[in-house]
Amino acid sequence: MGFAARTLVEALPGPAAIVDTDGLVLVANTRWSEPPEGACLPVALPDGLRMTDLESDCGARRRLITASLPADPDVAAQAKSRFLALLGHEIRTPVTTVVAAVDLLRAQPLEQETREVIDGVHRSVHALKSLTDDLLDLARLEAGSLHLDRLPTALRPVLEHVVEPLQETARRKGLLLLATPAPDLPAAVLGDLDRLRQVLTSVVGNAVKFTESGEVVVTAARDGSDAYVITVSDTGPGIDEGDRRRIFAPFVQADSSAARRYEGAGLGLALAARLVERMGGTIDVRSSPGAGSEFAIRLPLEAAPVEPDSSAGPLARRRIAVVAPTPRSRLALSWLLAGAGAEAVPLSPAELTTPPPGVDTVLWIDDAHDPESVRRYDAVTAALAPDGRPLMVSLTDPRTGLVRKPGVLTAPLVRGRLVAALNQERTGVRGAPITVPNLAGGRVLLAEDNDVNRTVFRRMIELLGVTCDTVADGGAAAEALLGGTAYDVVLMDLQMPGTDGLTATRQVRAAGCRTPILALTATALHGDRERCLEAGMDGHLSKPITLPELRAALEPYLSEPEPPGLAALRELEEQLADRDLVIATVNTYLDQLEGRRSALAEALGTGDHAALRSTAHTLKSSSALLGATALAEACLRAELGSTADTTAEGLAALVAEVEAAVGGAVAMLHDYLGAGVPA
Repeated sequence: MGFAARTLVEALPGPAAIVDTDGLVLVANTRWSEPPEGACLPVALPDGLRMTDLESDCGARRRLITASLPADPDVAAQAKSRFLALLGHEIRTPVTTVVAAVDLLRAQPLEQETREVIDGVHRSVHALKSLTDDLLDLARLEAGSLHLDRLPTALRPVLEHVVEPLQETARRKGLLLLATPAPDLPAAVLGDLDRLRQVLTSVVGNAVKFTESGEVVVTAARDGSDAYVITVSDTGPGIDEGDRRRIFAPFVQADSSAARRYEGAGLGLALAARLVERMGGTIDVRSSPGAGSEFAIRLPLEAAPVEPDSSAGPLARRRIAVVAPTPRSRLALSWLLAGAGAEAVPLSPAELTTPPPGVDTVLWIDDAHDPESVRRYDAVTAALAPDGRPLMVSLTDPRTGLVRKPGVLTAPLVRGRLVAALNQERTGVRGAPITVPNLAGGRVLLAEDNDVNRTVFRRMIELLGVTCDTVADGGAAAEALLGGTAYDVVLMDLQMPGTDGLTATRQVRAAGCRTPILALTATALHGDRERCLEAGMDGHLSKPITLPELRAALEPYLSEPEPPGLAALRELEEQLADRDLVIATVNTYLDQLEGRRSALAEALGTGDHAALRSTAHTLKSSSALLGATALAEACLRAELGSTADTTAEGLAALVAEVEAAVGGAVAMLHDYLGAGVPA
């Protein structure tokens, strides 16, 4: 029997077996030691055993035999979680091939039309992966085994990453799609980046899916001093009271009839509601038929310890008029501009061609396919001063529209594209390859039993400038590692015929081989990572794997390691998804450093233990965040040592330690600022 049959019987909590019509046991799980495979079960089953017919496309009839167990909610929850995780393996295996193959295609120069087709496949296969992940996460939540991170999370990039994949759908429908945080929100909050993105993907995707015209606007703003609220509003059909009460239940859609217009498993909102609750927040919806919907996601507000960006924004000293269809979209556009340093001047649609004095740009929403849009563009241009600029945001694809002039964008607007357009910067060429920088060379061993995946993964690795040898099972991997070839790192599939990845790893570790080994797995079972580490592996990758993810996994083993301080700053970049914010934080830290050193010296001179302790504490926190570990540790000793009974000589020694560590911290931070984006 194949892996799918074994997956089924192993996922069941009690003894289970699959038999043919003659009672011959084809496969049995480990909780049923008898009968062994090849034995026969009697036709008349004793009490406690149940037989279920299994459908088969090949014509062969099969039956599932299970033994009943006493009801146990914990066992049932664990069985559900395990079954969905193993089912995820069956789905992820073919999805892995498609994801990798599409990434290889996206790395090639393509015609624009071909690029758009490939990008569509890319989005679709990731949607399938997301559905699988949603099933698994729902099972983990019900089993109580889903854990959350608390890391610095920048809200603006999260909102942008959620709306960008929806641009094609929004453009096809002629929807205005906007997402932005309020300018007064902290630059970053503590939270689980991936889970927050998962929640927003479900809620925003749901809004775009059911809205046929108008707008979908996503904003994040303070809600009192202890929380922030992310609001997703749409101009869709609305939801009646009965459906509002049940849309957060799993496998439910507002329209569940056979003739429903929209496909879907009904998992997204159910999972979003449970994740928000797990994060200590609430999710509510206000809606009525014909009046659109507004989802409000309220989460605890705890600012991350990131220095505020005190530098002028890229649109500083710009005064830009904003015209949008509704007060909510005008507010979102105004916040988007204000977050980049501009002064936004909201206007009504009637005021489009009469901008007030001092406005250098008019930004408005229009449809490039509407014949009247040409007239409006010309009227705005005429109303502006000679050095002013019209900037039209088209709800539909402007490439096939009627406005054949510069200064036409398409939604969704994200800050980078908007700033580039307002500053007349180039934003790249559509159809160009999706480039991933080469690694510094090296040799990788890939152990993967699926021949298609093995071929695609090898080509991905070679595309990164790395030599790749391949084997089809764990035994061959062990032989290769213990042979004469030196490898920098191994990618080891866990489930392979004969010798699996865990067994092969234990064999080579027992033989003294310390080559780094990264696990490849298509399952998502709780404890997978722990089992890999216990076997001697160095890391764990879940399939499917994109080209950038593969590069990031291999990079630590195929390039010179960065100094710890620089590595900490790169990690902060990844957590915040905003290099500019980290650069601004480093610059602010350096600007304030002399003042804090002076404050330490002054506190030492006056014998002010409390002031010295407070200043050391502040400098410790910011230094630790930016990877200045030696300085942070010296500040910690000064903070702890600034007690009332510490002598003047003792305080002087503590401050001297801080001063001795400053030079190294400053040099490291200047190296970071001068290094640019890593290759």
